[in-house]
Amino acid sequence: MILVAKDEQTSEALSKQFHDRKVEKSYVALVHGAVEKNSGTIDRPIARERHNRTKMTVAKDGRNALSLWRVRRRFEKFTLLDVEIKTGRTHQIRVHLASINHPVVGDATYNEGRDNTIADPAIKMGVADLGRFFLHAERLAFTHPKTGERMEFTQPLPPELEGFLLLL
Repeated sequence: MILVAKDEQTSEALSKQFHDRKVEKSYVALVHGAVEKNSGTIDRPIARERHNRTKMTVAKDGRNALSLWRVRRRFEKFTLLDVEIKTGRTHQIRVHLASINHPVVGDATYNEGRDNTIADPAIKMGVADLGRFFLHAERLAFTHPKTGERMEFTQPLPPELEGFLLLL
């Protein structure tokens, strides 16, 4: 989901809402492994990796990053999560979930080859056929800068992600 302002005044007002953490952003992620708890919080700072500046990592000297998650559905070797981010760091969800040993399915950058360990050939092929990682921006909510009305937009899972869940 992308939010675009029609004019500079609206853009500045929306930017302030993002800065003040008043915009609600929630995602759906399919992760490797059986997540034990039904919900949790990941409060770990994120920074660029020292040796690969295009990749992010959890680091003591990083910027504050907060993600809340809740189990939506459990599968034998995977867990479908609802994730709400309270900060908007680069690759935040992917880095945070990998940091708790539950990387996003299909994410070659942060799952350290976990997709290659899938034993079921049909599921392994399904991940390869996705051509993307299993992370979807499902909901965005904010206050309209001019009317003051609370706006909420949702987007269902795209067909390729729905199809992969059927495979599981």
